Amino acid sequence: VGAVATVCTTGMIYASLKPIAQWHSRFTLPGYLIFSAMTGGVLFNALLQGFGGGSRAVLAFALVLTLLGWGWKLATWRHNDELEIPTTANTATGLAGGTVRSLEWPHTEENYLLKEMGFRIARKHSAKLRRITQALAFALPALLLAGAFVLTWPAAAVLSVIAALLQLAGMLVERWLFFAEAKHTVTLYYGR
Repeated sequence: VGAVATVCTTGMIYASLKPIAQWHSRFTLPGYLIFSAMTGGVLFNALLQGFGGGSRAVLAFALVLTLLGWGWKLATWRHNDELEIPTTANTATGLAGGTVRSLEWPHTEENYLLKEMGFRIARKHSAKLRRITQALAFALPALLLAGAFVLTWPAAAVLSVIAALLQLAGMLVERWLFFAEAKHTVTLYYGR
């Protein structure tokens, strides 16, 4: 119960942040719930399989959740790619008429806000990182879980553990992209 509450709270916090349109959407909270159930199901399956107590129902549940998570992530990316973000320097400052621009840049070098919220390099490579996420978090674990479904122990256990490890790596990339692809309003101050 505590883990579910933590996931819901975290998802609701990100979804409530209006300055970040990619997070302030109907996809954020369900995504957190689906991904937590998906990764938990795959890990639970790996543990059961690893200790020789594998359950076909848990395995099937993990596979279905992985496919659901993949579909949800694709829908989220599609939604975020189609967003028209109306925020400009004018709307962020509340000044109408003319074009708001800085006469002097706020800093002469990178600072915390630009390092943590600028993510220009990540956006440049987002297509490649999305493919890596899809392969590691969804496609390969789904294939391995399907293979485990038709094999017996210990081969099913090996495939299940590999699926859990790959999914962990893929979800780390996915979480990093979640932050990196978001366009933070604060970067308008820096002309980005």
